[in-house]
Amino acid sequence: MSTTTPTLITNYCYEDITLDQTVSVSRIITEDDITLFAALSGDLNPVHLDADYAATTAFGKPIAHGMLCGALISATVAMNFPGPGSIYRSQTIKFSKPVFINDELTIHISVKEKQDRLKLVTLSCVIKNQHGKTVATGESGVIAPSQKVSIEAATLPEISLGNQPYKI
Repeated sequence: MSTTTPTLITNYCYEDITLDQTVSVSRIITEDDITLFAALSGDLNPVHLDADYAATTAFGKPIAHGMLCGALISATVAMNFPGPGSIYRSQTIKFSKPVFINDELTIHISVKEKQDRLKLVTLSCVIKNQHGKTVATGESGVIAPSQKVSIEAATLPEISLGNQPYKI
């Protein structure tokens, strides 16, 4: 993988956030995503990694880890809304449909509540697949930043699986 051009990320300050404000971010889940998540988490359940085993399950093929959806919510909070400087306090999540390799997931986050004293924002989180089916729902509690920031996102090192580069 070659290094990518730095990306500028900008946040939303607590006072600029409004009830019902929304953001949506999409991502296609690849086999490499699942492999890397398994390596990072230590969750080597064959339903995620072994196509022959997964074929014997109700899903019929490998599925992504449920908490990969949780990580996508976390990334949306950190990178998009409220963005850099956010402090993740809590997350609830319910998984309702499996996520398969090559599914395109759209993470929808909307502001449900604001608590001024802590600058705490409660976010409603819904993840849908490319067919518009809900695969996960939940709520995040996030302390929103108090100062506006625009900063270059970190550049990650090159990662490869076997001899194939992995693009982040």
